[in-house]
Amino acid sequence: MVSRRNFAAITMIMAIVLFLFQGLNLAKEKLNHYERNAYAAEKEELEDNSNVFGAEDTSGEVNVEGSRGKMVYIGNDMDSSVGAVVSEWCRYMKYEAVSYKSMSKYDKAMAKKGAVQPEMIVVNSESIDWTTLKDVMDLQDCVDEGIHVVFANLPDVSVIKKNQKLRELIGITEVREDSTTVKGLDLYDNLMLGGENIYQAEKKAEEKMQDLELTFPWFKLANGTKAYMKGFPEDETLKTQDYPVVIWRKNFETASVFVVNGDYMEDEVGLGLLTGMLYETRNYLIYPVVNAQNLVVQNFPSLAEENTNQMQEIYGNGTTGVNRDIIWPSIASIYEKNHFGLTCMTAPKLDYDNPAEPDGDQLNYYAKLINEEKGEMGLSGFTESETVLKEKLTEDQEFMKNNLSDFQFSSFYSGNLSEKEIQNALQQSILQNVRTVVTDQDTEGDLVGYLDKQTTRQKIVTEDTDQFTYRSWMKMKSIESALGYASVELDLNKVIYPKTENDRWEKIVKKFASNVGTYWQPFSGFDGTTVSDCDSRIRTFLNSRYEDEREDDTITLKTTGTEKTAYYVIRTHNESVEKVTGGTAEQLEDSAWLIRAEKSEVTITLGAADHRYYYEKGAKNK
Repeated sequence: MVSRRNFAAITMIMAIVLFLFQGLNLAKEKLNHYERNAYAAEKEELEDNSNVFGAEDTSGEVNVEGSRGKMVYIGNDMDSSVGAVVSEWCRYMKYEAVSYKSMSKYDKAMAKKGAVQPEMIVVNSESIDWTTLKDVMDLQDCVDEGIHVVFANLPDVSVIKKNQKLRELIGITEVREDSTTVKGLDLYDNLMLGGENIYQAEKKAEEKMQDLELTFPWFKLANGTKAYMKGFPEDETLKTQDYPVVIWRKNFETASVFVVNGDYMEDEVGLGLLTGMLYETRNYLIYPVVNAQNLVVQNFPSLAEENTNQMQEIYGNGTTGVNRDIIWPSIASIYEKNHFGLTCMTAPKLDYDNPAEPDGDQLNYYAKLINEEKGEMGLSGFTESETVLKEKLTEDQEFMKNNLSDFQFSSFYSGNLSEKEIQNALQQSILQNVRTVVTDQDTEGDLVGYLDKQTTRQKIVTEDTDQFTYRSWMKMKSIESALGYASVELDLNKVIYPKTENDRWEKIVKKFASNVGTYWQPFSGFDGTTVSDCDSRIRTFLNSRYEDEREDDTITLKTTGTEKTAYYVIRTHNESVEKVTGGTAEQLEDSAWLIRAEKSEVTITLGAADHRYYYEKGAKNK
């Protein structure tokens, strides 16, 4: 039997616990200022595009103030696939990009008084005259002068067979086979971040992921070469050193020649390859990154009760119920288990021909939930119907005015709209405070940049991760290596308006969660950000300039052009970051660290990575 005293004590404790729980819930509700967008800002107070490195002004002049040097592209068109990659990479790395249509034009330019020698030349083999030896000898002269050369692709195998000087330059002793087909590819761990990756379908279910080029010439390489990617031959008795090589380097005493036996320099993969190649030519490399990992949930939440019959048939619930009870718990779980920041691009309606009206209570409900998760709510520009965008935005504006009038969208998902259509959309009242626009993966332009003086653009890196392929994996790895940037899209429109069995949520979310938790895990050292957080970092990344200088074991890093924290990756060879002043360092993986430059001048002290090797018998590493 419980005594009166104990009963009173128990009752009091229960009352206190109840009060605390209720108080916490009330405080949580009171402090959740979801009615205002925490990421909204006056665009005029943000860094504009007036000092962006590599940008053209109205007269066509390119801003290369604070350039770290010069990179040269030999090719017919700087706007072509390879040329565009080189140009974009130079803008990010703060190098002046110069293009020449041929080696002869490059030679004439270098012969002029005061010409500055480039650090690296990227060659499109289509622009080389293979009928004579002159271009090859000129490239050899460049190497002898200490200029690194990158063959972004190779000429036809018949040219290589006939041209001994070319074979000597690129490190080929013989052509083993004009064409061979491999089972998969092995990208080694010493070129880009993220460790070793094997792109080979081991299971039947993985075969649909294989979209890389598996047929290419098979070369036997000379001594003094280093392989970065090889193919797995059909003949399993071959030794690894005899495997067909896809990417390699030929070392000379003065410089290096890199060779890409395929089309990997024609898209975003080239960004990571060029960064890795530059790293391989130096005893250390430090370079700026965005440091932003975004999960963009497109068309969520949708707030109208539409396509209800199909939703009832599949899930036994209406559209709003599917969003609330099935989709949101899964999204919240994925977000909490991974390192991405969360941005939900809401769709008041998907089908504007449907008479169903969006629910204001649902809008407030999700605004609270997203804000509690420190996520961001942006606006989707997508429509399932053929409604004119201006009409859609007008309806959305009226809906927001009636239900969440003080909320200002700072981010907008434009999908595949043209730049002109985006600019017209930004003139609408509902988007007047938008600071950044998210575009589809296949839209033209750089991965990150400015749309206009005050508004930035950031591309989706990976769409449809439920249909992830080896090529998209390699692209993602490259972009992470070069920029520390990821923007992963999960589109909920196809769940609400499914076309096939594969559009069912249970199938999409299982694959999506698995892919995000697997392929992006090596890059969890980068920060998770919302789209607007990412916008701030993009502005800093594009506007900043940097210098680094090493004396003994100390690197001095100086940042100009911004007062915000700037982010860098430093990669070393057999050295580790021991101390940082003026910022912090976090190890990403072996020989790679993320530097947060909190002050304009940062000092980084390096030490030997393996003391047993470098300090054996008291010998000091120098």
